[in-house]
Amino acid sequence: NCSYFKHFTPGETSEIFEVTTQKEYSISAAAIAIFSVGFAIIGTICVLCSFRKKRDYLLKPASMFYTFAG
Repeated sequence: NCSYFKHFTPGETSEIFEVTTQKEYSISAAAIAIFSVGFAIIGTICVLCSFRKKRDYLLKPASMFYTFAG
């Protein structure tokens, strides 16, 4: 069972260490990942529009979106 580590403390008086994840961290990590993917998609759209229509001024916003995605 991965939820406790009994082998660290031998004997009958061993304490059980439970591993639990906090729900708030999981929700915030998922939200940050979704925002990161969104910024990467917007940056890709800016780069593609810049190369297809010769609009070089879209490369600076694209680099900022990629920076925010990181």
